[in-house]
Amino acid sequence: MIGSLYAGASGASAHTKRMTVVGSNIANVNTTGYKYNRTHFHDFMSTYVTGTDKIGRGTYIPSVQTIQTQGGFEKTEQETDLALDGNGFFTVKSKAGKISYTRDGKFTYDKEGYLVTTDGDYLMVRDVDPKTKESTGKMKRVNILNQIDPPVATKDGVEENTGVNVSANLDSNATPPSVEVDYENVLPEMYNFTSTTTVYDAKGKEHTVTLAYRKLKDQPPQTDPQTGQPVAGTEIKDQWQWMALIDGEDLPSGVPGAKIAVGGGFLQFSPKGRLVQDIPGVMVQQQQQQGQGGQQAPALTQAQAGQPGAIQQQNRFIMQRAQKADPTKPSQVSFTFAGMNPNSPQVIGFRFGKGSNPNDPLDTRSGVDGMTQFSSDFAIHDLNADGFTTGQLEGIYIHDDGTIDGSFNSGRVKQLGRVVLSKFKAQEELTTLGNNRYAESFKSGKPIIDDPGKNGMATVHSKTLEKSNVQLSEQFVNMIEGQRAFQASAKVVTTSDEILADTIQMKR
Repeated sequence: MIGSLYAGASGASAHTKRMTVVGSNIANVNTTGYKYNRTHFHDFMSTYVTGTDKIGRGTYIPSVQTIQTQGGFEKTEQETDLALDGNGFFTVKSKAGKISYTRDGKFTYDKEGYLVTTDGDYLMVRDVDPKTKESTGKMKRVNILNQIDPPVATKDGVEENTGVNVSANLDSNATPPSVEVDYENVLPEMYNFTSTTTVYDAKGKEHTVTLAYRKLKDQPPQTDPQTGQPVAGTEIKDQWQWMALIDGEDLPSGVPGAKIAVGGGFLQFSPKGRLVQDIPGVMVQQQQQQGQGGQQAPALTQAQAGQPGAIQQQNRFIMQRAQKADPTKPSQVSFTFAGMNPNSPQVIGFRFGKGSNPNDPLDTRSGVDGMTQFSSDFAIHDLNADGFTTGQLEGIYIHDDGTIDGSFNSGRVKQLGRVVLSKFKAQEELTTLGNNRYAESFKSGKPIIDDPGKNGMATVHSKTLEKSNVQLSEQFVNMIEGQRAFQASAKVVTTSDEILADTIQMKR
């Protein structure tokens, strides 16, 4: 009888603990990312044997298992509300440096601008390589609100899609201007068409560059005085000149309001209006003329080219054609803006298309991907320059792969980091810490760290929270079952007590 008392008592105790687990599950039915717990029952075996049979001595709960099944989703309005769809946990780090794991994606900003959990643990991310888009470096916290996008200067155009890229049509019916170009003060009657773009220096300051296009008169090739034969490459036909104009106030010693040509080049088209090549131009000083009294006018350095007031009328500059050292590189112009070190000008590349060779049937270039000269109105199809001014963060967007994109008022989008996920081979064996946190344990194994969406990792949904995976109907059944089991175990105790009482009465 004593054994039945202990067996009944063990059942009552175990089912009391089970009711605690069921009650906790029901209490957390609305807890974000909560995973319900399930009790495991084991039987006690007696230490003695009757014949060849062992007699059971009741039950106990050796462990409580966390069931890591997927919870449902709830849509929200906060971009920093994140839900995981699949395996894995968010990796968070306390201010004391302790790593833990959670499915609760209610992240917000702390007073310093870091992305944190509701109780202040930092969300761990990794940097994103801007070229390969792969995660790089070690885990770290990310400061969102204090992000500043540093300025990027307009480049020299050597790399694809850098510098100034122009796509436009120059009307072949245009008439070449009769007024010669004064490169120190380029007036509207000196060109046919213009387009304007904005470039940036290394400090992020904006500068307006006007591209002026001047149709050149057709001219026959020059004749070699010794042989009387035409000189190859000196013929001018289907050519335009382009000039990069800057307002004088944006130059070190310019005259405000005057449009000054600081560089440019020439565009050669085929008879069908397709671009053959862009020819770089170089600013050179004209042959010097005699000044008053028969004295020669003073010479100027090339650095003074295009500087208003630097030369007298008899020392004006002209633009001549030059050969490209590398045909694949664009034409380039050196700019010395006001306040800039004159010994370190900014080189900006200008691309007008890849060109073509109409005489080569194997040339696959079309000649229409940039500038063209067709019999239609002047039109700009595309005109853009790289570079950015300093940008302040306007907002963020979090992708399914965990990438956090920052949108800046400079118009640029930048990857601020990528969420780090961790998974475990035995995730049910993680140590429960409370506050929707788990910690690594000996039984769970080491964390496997990877990007969302890779190698079986969950994907990330922004403006979404994962709900508890508790099923109330199931928990109510467990509660009823546990209640009846407790009652039955208690009945065993009371019945054993009555039998013992009757046994004692037999003596009398």
